Amino acid sequence: MTPEVLSSSPQIQELHVAEVVSYLQQNHWMSVNHPSPRFLVFEKGVDDQGKPIQIVLPSKDDYEDTPYLLAKAVNLLSVLESVSFQDIVKAITDIHAS
Repeated sequence: MTPEVLSSSPQIQELHVAEVVSYLQQNHWMSVNHPSPRFLVFEKGVDDQGKPIQIVLPSKDDYEDTPYLLAKAVNLLSVLESVSFQDIVKAITDIHAS
């Protein structure tokens, strides 16, 4: 499914930026400076063209595009880790709960 479709799912609607940030940090994603304070950027590894793989998150939960950016991040993690979207959401919420 596309991030546009996934962003309206209850799993994404209940997810928080802080939970995703915790998951990324615990999985060795590195924070990268971004000129806009509105965004949090993380990098890990490189793609087939040698460019850094990036995840861009909003800096707050209440931006209009927060669900879309969270869905896009979870979708990318799902592909990179070869697990289902639901499994990534569960891993994110489990890490944050502990």
